[in-house]
Amino acid sequence: MTSKPTPSQRVLAALLGAVLLGPTATLAREKITLGWLERIRVDGADLLLRAKLDTGAKTASIHATDIERFERGGERMVRFKLWLDHRDPNSQTITVEKPLARDVTIKLRGTAKNAERASVKLQFCLGGRRYESLFTLVNRAKFNYPVLLGRRFLAKLATIDPAAKFRTEPTCPTASPP
Repeated sequence: MTSKPTPSQRVLAALLGAVLLGPTATLAREKITLGWLERIRVDGADLLLRAKLDTGAKTASIHATDIERFERGGERMVRFKLWLDHRDPNSQTITVEKPLARDVTIKLRGTAKNAERASVKLQFCLGGRRYESLFTLVNRAKFNYPVLLGRRFLAKLATIDPAAKFRTEPTCPTASPP
């Protein structure tokens, strides 16, 4: 039968773990608090977009139109447009080309139908930190917000304050094109 570690033994073990694993291990457990609505800046496109943080959604998605699959040098690629204002048909757009990360089958809400969507990895700034996540490309013109960040991305990063909005600013230094 083993005895429980004393509080001082637990503190010593935590400190030893932090020293052996480095600061990354300690920081990985620290979560930031975000509101249910935040601003992100898509790297390279210099697009400041509103993102709904939705723990009920599994994945992330971004408003994209003119989604076109093609091959370049044997690699599957996707060309699409990102919008400055996803609800304004006259808004400025930026054409982006990215490798196809994977195809995702999405169950359409309120129906028995499924839709296949392209997914790409995008880098973006949220709360002064740069992240990369997998985004499904979809026309979100009928939705209130052009970006949805789901629980796969949020789980290890943040806790969500459902009463708060815009707790952070996307103030990362500029980065390479999307």
